[in-house]
Amino acid sequence: MNTATLPPISQQLSTRCALALLGAMVLASVVGLLALGPVTAVADAHRLTDPRTPLGLTNGWSVLLQLPLLVAACTGALCARRFTAEAALRHAWTAFFTLATAATLGSMADHLTPSEGGYVLSKALTASACAALAMIFLAERVSMGWVNRLPLRVALASGPIGAFLWFASDVLLGQPDYRLLLWLEHLPMLLVPLGVWSLPGRHLRSGDWIAALMWFASAECIDWADRLIWAASGSVISGHALHHLPLTACLFSLAWALARQSAAHESAPSASSQRETSLITSG
Repeated sequence: MNTATLPPISQQLSTRCALALLGAMVLASVVGLLALGPVTAVADAHRLTDPRTPLGLTNGWSVLLQLPLLVAACTGALCARRFTAEAALRHAWTAFFTLATAATLGSMADHLTPSEGGYVLSKALTASACAALAMIFLAERVSMGWVNRLPLRVALASGPIGAFLWFASDVLLGQPDYRLLLWLEHLPMLLVPLGVWSLPGRHLRSGDWIAALMWFASAECIDWADRLIWAASGSVISGHALHHLPLTACLFSLAWALARQSAAHESAPSASSQRETSLITSG
């Protein structure tokens, strides 16, 4: 019996296998949504759960609990601008956090003055931000080509395209179709679980992506349990309002990862120069 160990799988083959599985997951999700048929999102479903108006604000708790999210998004945008990485990747991170900031502001405005147009706009901005994050993940784990001009522009345009399809389906079919926006919002969750384990990272650690994913997934679960949380808390807080807090943690964790990598990169030259000075002194 031959007990010789098998040669390790090459990095190129491992990447190809991971990409094939990622492609299969994305394709399966698209086919599933197509088979599901039109998905109609009721814009007022979450707003009606918590009718209170703290400080005289309509949907006040949903608005107030987005203030930390706004701070996290703005902090991320600052960290992205100072991120010591390839220019294309730095620009992609800046675009992501800028869109996250715009989406938060749009959502706050929509909660204060509810309208279908405001709701779709905030969802379109969120969808573009999630698509940009997916491109960043692929650039980190596969190839920098994913954040080149064309792929990134397609990602940024995907949200407005989803909004256009929403309104077009409403006019042509008599009901708005939310499927593309829904798919884009959850695109990072399709990419991260597999790729984070099987592909090496360029800048961010696997733990950074896992932490962000877990916070994002927690936020989605809390949002889905909106009315259940409202009932279980004795009408103290709704799930929709509460889900903004794990989203805040998600953005802060990504911003912290960028800041940590930048700090490590800036300290590396000084450490190198100290070693060179030590060698010269000892010589």
